[in-house]
Amino acid sequence: MTDTRQTQPKGRGGALAFWVPFALALALLAFAAGYFFPRPAPPEPAPDPAISRTLNRLATVMADIREDEARLIELRQSPDAALRAAEVPALEGLLKTRRETAAQLWQDLGALMELVPPHPDASALVRFASEPVERHNYSQIYHPIEGPQPYKMPDGFAFRFDRIVPQPDGSLLHQLDANSGGAIKWERELSRLRTEGHYTVEATINGMHPGVVYAPLWLYSEGSSEGGHEFDFELMQGRIEYNLHNGNGGFNMRKVEKDISGHRMRFEIIRRPMEVTMRATSLTDGWSDELVVTPAQVAEWAKLDGAPRELRFPPGHVAMFPVTELWRCRWPEWCGEWRAPAKDEAIEMIVHGYRVEP
Repeated sequence: MTDTRQTQPKGRGGALAFWVPFALALALLAFAAGYFFPRPAPPEPAPDPAISRTLNRLATVMADIREDEARLIELRQSPDAALRAAEVPALEGLLKTRRETAAQLWQDLGALMELVPPHPDASALVRFASEPVERHNYSQIYHPIEGPQPYKMPDGFAFRFDRIVPQPDGSLLHQLDANSGGAIKWERELSRLRTEGHYTVEATINGMHPGVVYAPLWLYSEGSSEGGHEFDFELMQGRIEYNLHNGNGGFNMRKVEKDISGHRMRFEIIRRPMEVTMRATSLTDGWSDELVVTPAQVAEWAKLDGAPRELRFPPGHVAMFPVTELWRCRWPEWCGEWRAPAKDEAIEMIVHGYRVEP
């Protein structure tokens, strides 16, 4: 009798029987390789060089303190009274200074750890909070300045809290109208009492309005017994001015004709012992300008006709902190004749972000 059952083509079942176990073996090997030899972790972000520098300085100062303390114990136990009288007071003074330096470095380190950007670019800006700061809470990074300043503003004009408007992208919008402007005092830096540092902001001005002073960054010594000291960037009428102020007036150190309307600008003030560097850079067209200020240069300026009485380089022991302002000025011969803006004209300055390094 003939067998009529349909049969499969020869070889197909055998091939499947061979390849299925082989594929399973490969999958098992791949899994084992992944388990026993995991993929390397992605590289960590590059360390912030400012943190590294501060740690190195702190390690050096702490080592010096330990050596000085050991030497001081040795001197105090010395039977040589003349040696003790000659060296102990000087070493105690040096130790005091070094401990103060260490305390400042610890503060600087805390500030850098607090403000470090959340990505590898250590030169990147720190953004502001997108929510308004708490009113009258001066422990925050900044607080809007409030009230009139009649010595430099026209009657009826004042700074207002609501003229500072945080933006969703972490920038701060400063607004101005006929009666009010926006300004911030960098309260956290004020509390740190720094005598040196590298301060950076990036800002954009939509257009320079006559009678208005745009001041994206300046350093100020609040409460100095010697009178207020300032290193200022002040922008108006299509120019950038680098100004130095003391308790008895201001002095224009450099004036640069440069209309930066619409430019994204970087402003830096680098304060070091016996030297201050002020730098303005357009991130829009690459233009840059820099002024290095020294005590010797200020002494020469002080001899010029019309220089303010007692113009001087701010002493190194005087703490200074940043301020940012947008305001109407009362001297049209300097900042231009104020005119009321058109209904659709906004007078604004936006600060995109900042960076503070020791």
